Amino acid sequence: MSLLSLIFDALLGLGLLWLAWRAVSSPGLFASVVLFMVFGFVMAITWARLGAPDLALAEAAISAGLTGALLLSACKAALTDTGNDNELPDEPSTVRRRWPAALICTGLGAVLSIVMIQVAANRAAVPPALAEAVTTHPLDNPITVMLLDLRGYDTLLEVTVLLTAFLGVRILLEQTELPRLHAPRATTPLMVDPLLAMATPVLLMTALYLFWTGMEAPGGAFQAGALLGALGVMYTLTGRFEPLDRTPVLLRLGLILGPGMFAIFACLALTWSEWPLAYPAGATGAAAVAIEFTLMISIAVTLTLLFSATPGLHARHMGVRHP
Repeated sequence: MSLLSLIFDALLGLGLLWLAWRAVSSPGLFASVVLFMVFGFVMAITWARLGAPDLALAEAAISAGLTGALLLSACKAALTDTGNDNELPDEPSTVRRRWPAALICTGLGAVLSIVMIQVAANRAAVPPALAEAVTTHPLDNPITVMLLDLRGYDTLLEVTVLLTAFLGVRILLEQTELPRLHAPRATTPLMVDPLLAMATPVLLMTALYLFWTGMEAPGGAFQAGALLGALGVMYTLTGRFEPLDRTPVLLRLGLILGPGMFAIFACLALTWSEWPLAYPAGATGAAAVAIEFTLMISIAVTLTLLFSATPGLHARHMGVRHP
C-alpha cells in the first residue's frame, strides 16, 4: 500500500468517526440529518475502498439516499408540528443523558474494535465446502449466492422487517392525524418536466441493469429496488403520484410479492428436500432470478410508500404542456 493510499484511508476513518459524532451530538435536528446523509456517502466510499462494491452500492442508494430522504421528511413533519421553523426544543433530561450514552458507546466501540482486530489477525482460509458451494453455483456473484442460498433465512427476515415497517406506519396513520408531508404543488417549476423525462428512463434502465448484473457482478435486488424507490420519491415530490386513503390492490400485491415469493419457495422446497429454501436441482439460477425480481418490486413499492407517508398512491393525470 502506497503512502498516499494510507493517508487517504486514514482520513476516511477519521472522517467517519467525526461525522458519526457530529450526527448524534449536533443540537440541530436538520443538521443531524444532513450529517447522517454525508456519513452514508463517506461510508459508501469506505466500502468501495475495502473491496466490497455491493455494500458500497447499497450504502449509497439505501442508507445515504432513501433513508436520508425519509429522515428529512420526518424532520419536516416534526418542525411543522411544533410550529418552530428552526429547531426542536431540547429537553434538559436529554442533555444529561448524553455523556453517559457517549461513554457507553465509546466502551462498546473499543470492545468491538478489539474483537475485529483479533478476528482479522486469526482469520482462517475459507472452508473448502463453502468455497466449492460458491464456485459451483449457477450464479457467478458470490454475494448473491450468500444472500439467497447460504443466508436465505437472513434475507427473508430482512424483507419481512421492511414490510413490517410499512405496516407499522399504516397503524400510525390510522391512529393519529399527521400533517400531509408532501402536499401537491399548485404549479410545477419550469425544468421539472424535462428533468423527469430524462431521469425516468435512465433510472429504469440502471435499476434493471443492477438487477440483472447482480447475478454475476455487484448489484442485485436491494440496489435496483432503491433506485426504483428513488424514482417513486421523485414522482411523489413533483405531484405525479397523488396520495390515497387506502392501499390499492396492485400496491398490496407489490408489497407482499417479494416476501411471498420467498416464502413460497421455502415451503415448496419441503416437497423435494428436507430443508426450506433448498432450491430445485437444475433450476437454482431461475429460482434466484425470480426471487430477486420480486424482491426488487417489493422494495421499490415499500420505500416509495414509506416516504409518502400515505396508505397508497395513484398516478396523477398530467396534461401535455404546449409552448
